Amino acid sequence: TSPNGRFVEGARAIDGKVLSRMEAVGKNLFAFFSSHDDSNSSCSDESDDLVVMHVHFGMSGMWAVFNSTMEEPDIKPTTLLRLEEIIAPSTSSTAGKI
Repeated sequence: TSPNGRFVEGARAIDGKVLSRMEAVGKNLFAFFSSHDDSNSSCSDESDDLVVMHVHFGMSGMWAVFNSTMEEPDIKPTTLLRLEEIIAPSTSSTAGKI
């Protein structure tokens, strides 16, 4: 979801997709989503339906990860990633794009 409204199109692009992996490079986080789960050996990063989300955290940004069965954390996120088993609020990110 996009609590502040800045990531509405990006949220739509990854809705219903499977998070296949994440990579951190400095203050940048890259999350890779596709329509396939990891058990499908024919799925690769070259897949036509691959969507990559890039977040730059700036000087004070962070991404926390919580079990989805826990009470929702008291954090005001700029981006909120809800997956089957986790809730991951991001705060103070200066850029996010698909």
